[in-house]
Amino acid sequence: MQALSQIGTGAVCTIKWMFGTPEVLEFLHRHQIQEGSTIRVIQNRVENLIIGTDAYRIVIDSDAAQMIKV
Repeated sequence: MQALSQIGTGAVCTIKWMFGTPEVLEFLHRHQIQEGSTIRVIQNRVENLIIGTDAYRIVIDSDAAQMIKV
């Protein structure tokens, strides 16, 4: 398992587990990002990542991405 922040641009991966504040986790769940979801890393920069599912594209902070394991 790796932190999402360590995954390269263009990679497709499955979320194994997520940790964070309830507000952040609720936001991600509302946008179909949860354990078992398949996501694509659209862009990985030092300060943030753009990730996508079939329906959504979301920018997340690299600190939050550190708490998501794939």
